[in-house]
This record gives sequence, structure tokens and C-alpha cells, in this order.
Amino acid sequence: MKSRKVRQSDDRISDVLRRMSGLSEATNKTLRLTLHGSPIGGTERQRATLRCLGLGRRGSRALVADTPQARGRIRAVAHLLEVEEAN
Repeated sequence: MKSRKVRQSDDRISDVLRRMSGLSEATNKTLRLTLHGSPIGGTERQRATLRCLGLGRRGSRALVADTPQARGRIRAVAHLLEVEEAN
């Protein structure tokens, strides 16, 4: 069970993503990303992709709008991530 602080953080992140991407309420699909692998030993491009997705260190989580651009970024570092659909 998530704490109240984590739920509020998730809500704020999804609100910001919705405003930035121009997604309507009808297409409010998000993906929850968890970084399981370490970016150490990866290329600079992979580390930049992780930063772009909002992930910094192992165990960090981020909510990302489900867009073709985000799917491409996820595919580039899929070996380091766990991806699940968020409601």
C-alpha cells in the first residue's frame, strides 16, 4: 500500500505530464517505470535517455505518458527497466 505522500507525488507527476503532452482525459495512459539495472557501464546515450525518462539511480520510479516517443526511449534502455501500466 502506498503512503499518502507517494500517492500525492504520483498524482502531481501525472498532472504535469498531462499538461505538458496535451493529452486529454480520454487518452490518459501512463506507464510506471522502475530502474532495476545500473547505468554504470552503459553508454552516454543510454544515461541521457534514462535522465530524459526521469530516472537517476537504481530503484527510482517515474510516471511517463504513453506516447510513441516515450516507447522509443523505453525500448532503447529496456534491459534496465521494468515497465507496467499505471491507472
